Amino acid sequence: MMISPRLLWILLMGYITSKGVMSSFIDHYMSMSSSSNQTSSEETLRAQMNLSHFATDIESILAEKPRETSHRCACDSTKFAQIHTKFEKINETLTDITAKLESLNELHYYATKVDQCNHMPCKNGGTCINDGNSYICNCTDGYEGHDCTSTVHCVVPPAPNNGTVSQPSGQLVPYNTSITYRCNDKYLVAFEVHNFLVAVCRQNKWTRYTPVCVFDDCNPDSCSGRGTCINQIGRTICECDEGYEGSDCSVQSNPCDLFPCGERGVCIWNGGTSYTCRCLVEFRGYDCETYDANLCAHTVGMEDGRVEDGDISASRSSNHPSYRARLHNSYGWEIYSANIYDWLQVDLKKNTTVVAVASQGSASRSHYVRSYKIAYGFAPNALQIIKDSNGEDLIFQGNSNHNTVVRNNFPSPVTARYFRILLQSWNGNYGGLRLEYYSCYP
Repeated sequence: MMISPRLLWILLMGYITSKGVMSSFIDHYMSMSSSSNQTSSEETLRAQMNLSHFATDIESILAEKPRETSHRCACDSTKFAQIHTKFEKINETLTDITAKLESLNELHYYATKVDQCNHMPCKNGGTCINDGNSYICNCTDGYEGHDCTSTVHCVVPPAPNNGTVSQPSGQLVPYNTSITYRCNDKYLVAFEVHNFLVAVCRQNKWTRYTPVCVFDDCNPDSCSGRGTCINQIGRTICECDEGYEGSDCSVQSNPCDLFPCGERGVCIWNGGTSYTCRCLVEFRGYDCETYDANLCAHTVGMEDGRVEDGDISASRSSNHPSYRARLHNSYGWEIYSANIYDWLQVDLKKNTTVVAVASQGSASRSHYVRSYKIAYGFAPNALQIIKDSNGEDLIFQGNSNHNTVVRNNFPSPVTARYFRILLQSWNGNYGGLRLEYYSCYP
């Protein structure tokens, strides 16, 4: 699209007005490019030539300023077309100069950026970290200073009152030197049970402070013979043996106060430090620490009929309805063309803690369930599936024939009202089940 003569004249006037600014712009980048690395000299020469051409073009355009009248510009349209073409060339020249100046800037940046750690300034195993135009040394133990050339020293402190120190006080000793404070006869280090203390010189300081030596007020009867007497500043305290407490360790403590059986059993104190845990049915061990569902043998009532027929439901049934899904029943629940959407549910009518399930297949035919999941909950529309130790749905291994009883324990007790078997695999086309659930309490 051709720029109108009037608009082109306005643009020319803009260039005239900004001529001084343009000169400053050119001078700045010329001086910056001349200070760059030697490898950029060719780029600098090209930029200088382009800037020279750019200035010549500007002067040429300014020399062709048209004569003005009181009414309108009498510019020849052909002349303006020529000026327009020169403006396009000037624009291309500016674009090229900008790109080259950016290249010069980049060369200048990398020419002045030096890795200060190249000459390995950090001595004695120190680690160098480049920090722009400088570096930082992380010194190894025993050394310090900007380049890790200085050896760490410590000043030996004064001896404690009523005690001595193994090195002369005020002496400068090197890194890793050890000194021993020792209290005089009948004095002990405060808060300790002996009369000496060892300190080591590390990074300009000792690992232990100068101790306080206190008179030994302890005697064999200080803690009733059932603890260790420790001197503190101005007093003594007793650290009691296991099974005893009190300021002088004269009170026999009850180990059951520490609840060693937890909520898994009842603690009975036998005197001294001895106790006995009477465990709940499903736990065993000295502190009832082991959960064992095999200890629980109370049925919820599937086999003996305490669970009523109407409380046993299923996704569907074939020849034998769901209420026959009772352990050792003469029939059992059966479905034809079983799939993973089939289920068998029991409503225990109240919240019950269940620890295991036992299953059989059909009584008279080779129809049985090979594997299944178990869902549970307090409402039939809000069930969750029992998980394994990895948080995945636990798949229980069912039966390999139709008559053998297979018991599966839950990873931990489950309290719920509804329990639902979710079929996962079966023998042939038919699925068959007879069930019983187990609790620890009747």
